[in-house]
Amino acid sequence: MRALLQAGLLALAALAGCGVENLVGSAIHKDFQRPASVIRGAAPWAGATISQITVTDADGNVLAPFQQSLENGQYELRLPSAKYAMLVVHARVGDMELRALVPSIGAESSVSGVDLDALNMTETLITEARLSADGVKLRTLTPATYVATRVLMRAGMTSAGPTQNLFLMVERLAAHFLANPTSGNPDPFLFRVPALDSTFATRTGSACGLPSGVACSAIDAGWIARNPFDYTGGGCPPSTTCSDSAVFDAALGAVAQLYRPAGCPDPNHIRLIFTVDFNQGALNGNCGVVDRFKWATDKPGKSMFLAAWIYTLDPPGASDITDQNSPGIAALFGNATPNVIPMYDDGTNGDESAGDGIWTVTFDVPRSSPGHLLRLGYKYTWGTFGAAWTGTEEWPGNGRLLEVVDVNGDGFVYRRDVFGDEATNKDFSNLNTSGTGSIGWTTALHGCGPEAHEQPFTLHNACACGSAWHTPTSVGPITIPCGP
Repeated sequence: MRALLQAGLLALAALAGCGVENLVGSAIHKDFQRPASVIRGAAPWAGATISQITVTDADGNVLAPFQQSLENGQYELRLPSAKYAMLVVHARVGDMELRALVPSIGAESSVSGVDLDALNMTETLITEARLSADGVKLRTLTPATYVATRVLMRAGMTSAGPTQNLFLMVERLAAHFLANPTSGNPDPFLFRVPALDSTFATRTGSACGLPSGVACSAIDAGWIARNPFDYTGGGCPPSTTCSDSAVFDAALGAVAQLYRPAGCPDPNHIRLIFTVDFNQGALNGNCGVVDRFKWATDKPGKSMFLAAWIYTLDPPGASDITDQNSPGIAALFGNATPNVIPMYDDGTNGDESAGDGIWTVTFDVPRSSPGHLLRLGYKYTWGTFGAAWTGTEEWPGNGRLLEVVDVNGDGFVYRRDVFGDEATNKDFSNLNTSGTGSIGWTTALHGCGPEAHEQPFTLHNACACGSAWHTPTSVGPITIPCGP
């Protein structure tokens, strides 16, 4: 028996020397693919390489894929898993840039068909032109509305009319360039981002950083002058069609008027934005410095959360909405559970400036209307996900009030508070020196309008009325598809 045991041990040792531990390790450990948000599409030009392709967010900031590939004319970009909206994929091909828009990607999901071709380039130019004329930022678009408008644009490119004529111009210009490629210019000559004024005329000069009188066209003036050809497909009249961008610019301006990527205001829903000032030294409703940690404790790893609920403490009146206790609406706000609805101070999810101490969270909710007011209670917590109230809430036993009404008519209900302020929007045991110890839906402690409504505000100061309304720039109002 001992001999057999010794033989077995020797055999195991010999196998270990041959790498059995690697076999066992492989059986136990298995590498899993990193979660990603994936963009896929075609790069349909000869000699395409992955180094030619980049992706940016809606503000033009480059997003770095952690993995990317291009095989047989098909590319793949794997971004860190997250929710993204209104991304732009760019391809620099010599001195031409092709672009394609990605309305949205979810965490651990993918989008395909983001082809770097004339179809997507035309769609992108129309969108850029319309947003420029309207003075609207790409980041403010509602992805679902944009997708509906995209369907209309693409339908226009496949049927006779001005949109198809523009598409054919883009197709001819791209094909001509690919047949005669050059490279070395730091900025592209072909398919620059156009700049239009409110009349849909192409701007000139300083409006886009060019010399006075030079058109802010998608086509570089010098390039088209050096490479005149009939990009209209209808003949080449002297000195106009072939050697400048005038025809193209006019066509783009006319087509841009046909579509509204930003959409029209949603008559049934509104974007609700809560922001809270967490800066040391911010003033409360009595003009005193807020003690942020009077009730909340500060520890590493904490961040801001919102806890909100349908407010039903006061007797219901004729103005209360009949479906205030709708499970869907209540669940949207976490059903008054602390530390489950995160807020952001990183420049994402509606936050306007990363690291400025102003935390933000946004919701899409039903619009209030006469006889159907959405009324909320809420407060902020400084905690970790799933933590209890104690040691995280700005103060115990009370809530803030908000009547979800767009007072200034800008398409938002925007609320700015100061964390820990017990002397402004606090329903019971309010410590404002000019108050009565509690507030209601119409109480106006500072003459800025009811505490329970959105108001103008003064930065870091809850005791002074603001001089102007604040309309967010990091996110747009909720919109629906509409005509020109």
